[in-house]
Amino acid sequence: MKSKLSEKSGFTLIEIIVTLTVTAILSVMLVQFMGTSLSRSAEPIVSMQEGMALQSIFESMNADYKQLLFTDNTPLDTFKTRVETAGFYGTYAVTDSTYILFDGSQVEVPCNTPDCRILKVTISMGDHSLTSLFTR
Repeated sequence: MKSKLSEKSGFTLIEIIVTLTVTAILSVMLVQFMGTSLSRSAEPIVSMQEGMALQSIFESMNADYKQLLFTDNTPLDTFKTRVETAGFYGTYAVTDSTYILFDGSQVEVPCNTPDCRILKVTISMGDHSLTSLFTR
């Protein structure tokens, strides 16, 4: 009634080393793939937040300009000053704030006379920018 020790069960050292090596290679590939996906997953959300923030700023500008039309003698000039004042409507960069007019062929040209009736405002935040025309 002796048990036979000659029939050994289990894994050899070579089998364990090969398994660990293959597992390590697959793990590295998975971490690289998932790491890139996870690190870039926030970019669309940030982009949308910037766009929505700019839209909100323009909504505030529009509401304020409508109020100025009824309460101010020179609403366009007052509005231009407010747009160019840092932080008046929020955090943004003013890319363009100029008076313009359109010539006979509907091309935009700068207006240098005191009776300009169109103000072109472009603001930006991050990679986004919005442009709007305000008129008297």
